[in-house]
Amino acid sequence: MVKPNKEMIARVKLYSQGFKTAEKLSGKIVSLFDLCLNQLSSQSHYDFGLRALKSVLVSAGNLKRAKKAAYNALENPGTEVDETWEQNILLQSLCDTLVPKLIA
Repeated sequence: MVKPNKEMIARVKLYSQGFKTAEKLSGKIVSLFDLCLNQLSSQSHYDFGLRALKSVLVSAGNLKRAKKAAYNALENPGTEVDETWEQNILLQSLCDTLVPKLIA
């Protein structure tokens, strides 16, 4: 009850956003957030807690839905997405939400 299970929260959030490989991706994203929290400086604008994690996951879900709709409209409707496609969506979400906060 004292420390939240970030991996479980991320897994549930990814599943609710429509990700098929949420188990693998949740472990990776939580590890990245933990590394950032431990390795980067403790400046006030660096936030690697649950709030930032949730915003990245919600953004990834929005990107996934938008890209899948565009993909299905342009190419092959009904085609399944693969694990690397979902990883790329999550990476793009990270770049869109966290990279602007980082300083040189």
